[in-house]
Amino acid sequence: MISVLIASMGRPFLLSTIDSVAAARVPAGESVEVIVADDSVDGAAARLLDGRDVGLPLRVLPAGAGNVSIARNACLDAAAGDWLIFVDDDETVEPGWLEGHLSAARDFAADAVFGPVFPRYPAGTPAWFVAADPLFQDWRWDEDGRPHPHGRTGNTLIRRSALGGLRFDPAFGRTGGEDHDFFLRFAAAGRRMVVTCRARAHEDIPAARATPAYALARAVRSGEIYARTRLVGRGREAALAFSVDAAIKLAAGAVLWLALRPFDRPRAFGYGRRAAVNLGKLRGVVGSRPLAAWR
Repeated sequence: MISVLIASMGRPFLLSTIDSVAAARVPAGESVEVIVADDSVDGAAARLLDGRDVGLPLRVLPAGAGNVSIARNACLDAAAGDWLIFVDDDETVEPGWLEGHLSAARDFAADAVFGPVFPRYPAGTPAWFVAADPLFQDWRWDEDGRPHPHGRTGNTLIRRSALGGLRFDPAFGRTGGEDHDFFLRFAAAGRRMVVTCRARAHEDIPAARATPAYALARAVRSGEIYARTRLVGRGREAALAFSVDAAIKLAAGAVLWLALRPFDRPRAFGYGRRAAVNLGKLRGVVGSRPLAAWR
């Protein structure tokens, strides 16, 4: 069995997510269940799905903690599948999605498989911003089966037998970074993680997020999370070396951003995002907490 796992606050787009999952081809010999952890305080996801026939077994679990780690753990605890696939409630998947994930896991003997999520920017988004594509995570997806050292839960398969008792840390459940932390520990346990281009998903970007300010703020938060997860249990010398590296990259990124902006704005903004990530790393070293991402 394949268990498709969705943590949700009850956003209406959840219906499109589930419809796309239901339309995906089911690999031979497999069955599919969908589990939604409703983490809203008022049961918004449960109301949205009440009485809806999606053509697949569907369970809605009350979580209501306002903590995505708790919601994801509820999904893991309830899942019956040999294969667990996380997808976000603002994503849709392609018809070959299930087949792609399972074939990649089997072909590359992988314990986790990460697929790409392609942003769809709203009408009216500046052309240079679309060209820069700052909300796309470029993990060299075309290098099918390439091992990857860290991960996230948007469009991700996990082999159930490799999971053991590993769960998401609630300490990251409101700020984000719970998936980054989870897969660092998953990899440390000797699990094999790869990327694939076979299992594709798409994310509809709301207009409020299709802005340079949002992209830069997201990059800063990413850097804060990276520092917070990478420096756990390490001493002052490691933190100092980490800070020096981040400061050098911040300065280089900022200089290239300003230098290239008059000539190649998309490329320049890429360097600006790198500078923002390294600013976030420095903030993380001094104890800055990322802004709440789960709401």
